[in-house]
Amino acid sequence: MTELPTYEEYTKNWTLKDKVKFYYEVDIDNFAGDLNELVKDITIDISSIREFEKEFRGYLIEREYIRDE
Repeated sequence: MTELPTYEEYTKNWTLKDKVKFYYEVDIDNFAGDLNELVKDITIDISSIREFEKEFRGYLIEREYIRDE
């Protein structure tokens, strides 16, 4: 079995917009709003960015895209 990458390895070339799009991928096809507005809401302050990154990391771990470190 191949070892899963770390969060940093898996997302090293991803922009915040890439991460948001991946995180909301199930709903993105039905999303009537603007993806840029979602990103703008997240980047309103550093704590919002940190919270999103924490949730996104948990999402990737839960779905076994990355290993928990």
